[in-house]
Amino acid sequence: MAVVHERQMYFSVMNMKTLMSGTVIALALVLTGCANGDGSVEQIAPVAGDNLTFYGEVIDTIGGLNGEALKTALSLFEGRTQVRFEGEITATCPKKGCWMNVASGRDTVFVRFQDYGFFVPTEGVEGKRTIVEGEAFYDTLSVADLRHYAQDAGATEEEIAAITEPELELAFMATGVMIED
Repeated sequence: MAVVHERQMYFSVMNMKTLMSGTVIALALVLTGCANGDGSVEQIAPVAGDNLTFYGEVIDTIGGLNGEALKTALSLFEGRTQVRFEGEITATCPKKGCWMNVASGRDTVFVRFQDYGFFVPTEGVEGKRTIVEGEAFYDTLSVADLRHYAQDAGATEEEIAAITEPELELAFMATGVMIED
């Protein structure tokens, strides 16, 4: 009996080795197929049509959450999580394009861009569909920050002076943005 058991074990180990070797070879072929002649890996844009513009990192355009699902993800991951979400742009910073508001479901998300490494257009994108990728979190904006953003958005002196309380809001630090033209 011991001989049969050892033999079965030998064939099981050999099958696992064959399976692992095959997996490694298949992975190597896939990665080699994506490489350019100079050894670099080609960045393949998502297949979603020619009417997409990317800012920051080129991101996947499939599988973005909506506002309600984003809030659920935040509750599951203790208030901070890496996600991709989609919505409609309602406003952008008219001075530099360093932030935008995105309506997603019943929520509006305040989106800033990682390390000011990229900006979105300052006008002409309101009402357009967008997908953003990065870190979602809740943020308490100080009165000074709220006044600064209101000034950027063109608020009057009276409107700016009326801001007297900090606000807790759903915020996002984006590493990549796609805007559908």
